[in-house]
Amino acid sequence: MGAVEPRSPADYFEAGMELLAGGGVAAVTVARLCDALGVTKGSFYHHFRGVEDFKAQLLAHWASEREQQAVAAAAAVDDPFQRLDLLREAAIGLHHEAEVAIRAWSRHDAAAWKVRETVDAARERVVAEAYRQVGVQGATADLLGRMAVAVLVGVQHRSEVIDRCELRALYRRLQEMAEASFIPSTARQ
Repeated sequence: MGAVEPRSPADYFEAGMELLAGGGVAAVTVARLCDALGVTKGSFYHHFRGVEDFKAQLLAHWASEREQQAVAAAAAVDDPFQRLDLLREAAIGLHHEAEVAIRAWSRHDAAAWKVRETVDAARERVVAEAYRQVGVQGATADLLGRMAVAVLVGVQHRSEVIDRCELRALYRRLQEMAEASFIPSTARQ
């Protein structure tokens, strides 16, 4: 049997998201993480103090890494309509099954609730800001940001497997409705 490559915290986070997706927060154990990665418990404890430390870091990883990547990518795009398209595609690319588990976890864990609430608020803000940049006024842009997150959460909870085509179609329709109703025609040219 060959030596196992050393694992990084990112490897554990990826495995943790898969365990979350498959069985919720109760499935995230040291033994299952080590089994998934083919490592010893000593490897796990090299990076984390215990399963609760791992879970806290997993939440922080979920909240920061993917969100920051999407926001940075969107900020790099000058055209606000293209920015909205990029944000839509970033939302479609999320690990939806793990997000459903995180939302369930947050219903009975105050720390998970706070992180999930922060992520949702950040998502609402970035979408609202993109709408402001195409000419939608303040409160309406904020509402569109909230609606975008509500669509995401709703699609995530409609079925066991997320239909990414449905999510894309709903986001496109929401954007079309917003453009027709709230965006000055001069902004679309």
